[in-house]
Amino acid sequence: MKTKNRIGLMAAAVGLLIAGGAISVTAQDSKEAAVKARQDFMKAQGADVKAITDYSKGQGDKAAAEKAADDLVARAPKIAALFPPGTSATDFPGKSNAKPEIWSDMDKFKAIPVALEGEAKKLATTVKTGTPQAVADQLGAMGKAGCGACHGTYRVKTS
Repeated sequence: MKTKNRIGLMAAAVGLLIAGGAISVTAQDSKEAAVKARQDFMKAQGADVKAITDYSKGQGDKAAAEKAADDLVARAPKIAALFPPGTSATDFPGKSNAKPEIWSDMDKFKAIPVALEGEAKKLATTVKTGTPQAVADQLGAMGKAGCGACHGTYRVKTS
């Protein structure tokens, strides 16, 4: 009877170790997927900025710039959620460029997308009603208060 109990306990322990490993791998895969989703999101924002920049230089379509500006406004509140713990450059070297300071300065970090959203709203209005030069000026203001504030402080320089 004692041998059966030991075998049963050992089998249960092995099962828990295997399950724990599977959960650990799944969590790691989930974090890697979060890094990829964040990068895809940022690339989409970059495409929006390019459409607006092209318009401000007289090389793009106003309707495309308006849509891009509206996209930036809609995306800004979603940014902070793209940074779950465990997805920094330390956690994923060569894959993530997010500095670990994001998570130690979370209140300051979360303030940046709020500022970005405010500047993006101004940009959307400017694209609709302003001159291409005014669009370029507001795009610069948004870049400084939003994109640049985050990337300058919380992003590992890649080159």
